[in-house]
Amino acid sequence: MGPSAIRSTVPFDVDGVHHGFLHLPYSRDDSAWGSVMIPLTVVRSGDGPTALLSGANHGDEYEGPVVLQELAHALQPSQVRGRVIIVPAFNYPAFRAGSRTSPIDAGNLNRSFPGRPDGGFTEKIAD
Repeated sequence: MGPSAIRSTVPFDVDGVHHGFLHLPYSRDDSAWGSVMIPLTVVRSGDGPTALLSGANHGDEYEGPVVLQELAHALQPSQVRGRVIIVPAFNYPAFRAGSRTSPIDAGNLNRSFPGRPDGGFTEKIAD
């Protein structure tokens, strides 16, 4: 297996608050060079543990994404020792569609772990 196709638009090792995306290339009928941009926030302050907070493994579960989006805008580096990575809607295509599974490949992210970097769309997110 090769490396993950997903790239981050924000640094994971720089102190501060960084809002951006996980960029997953996705070729579709209207754009051969398209991509899915999964919202991401990284809050870092010095050395310490890393916590990953994610919501919307299933796109029809809204409570997690709402709370995590609010946290992403409120959390300050002074409140953190280490790093907090927030992905409010991990299965972003399903979240946008209000669907339990991805409209791209009908993948159920919760059933796709540990994923594969060379697999289908949902398997790539899980990886």
